[in-house]
Amino acid sequence: VVVNVAKWSKPTAMSVENIDWEDVGAKLPYERTPDAFQRRSELFDLMDPNGNGYLSLAEVDKGLRDILQLDEVFDAKPAIMRAFQDAKNVAPSPEGSPGEDYVQRKEFRILLQSLRNYFELWVMFQAIDAEGDRRIDLDEF
Repeated sequence: VVVNVAKWSKPTAMSVENIDWEDVGAKLPYERTPDAFQRRSELFDLMDPNGNGYLSLAEVDKGLRDILQLDEVFDAKPAIMRAFQDAKNVAPSPEGSPGEDYVQRKEFRILLQSLRNYFELWVMFQAIDAEGDRRIDLDEF
């Protein structure tokens, strides 16, 4: 039995012990509190440099690296892509509208929460994948 994970991105050497989970959580304010809402609003504005109200995958990627400075998450491309896809489909836009392929402000909280969740799964997967081949074979399982 083999589980194959995206082959197009290089695995990075990280372990659960090397991640500052408190820092990751603090930089991804997905909670439903007034403070987190305010921080999310400011963060969305920073990640949306052209002010069009939509975040592309490239803008999210750049924001993780340059604004949030979460290099560990930035290096987990499969987690970023899955979180982006989940978030942009939470509140589907009408077919053919610009929001169809982007994360909008109303989906941003879900993006941050999904980033946290998928990143955690990514780190756990890497801990199990002893060979670093993005596959879990029977011996690793």
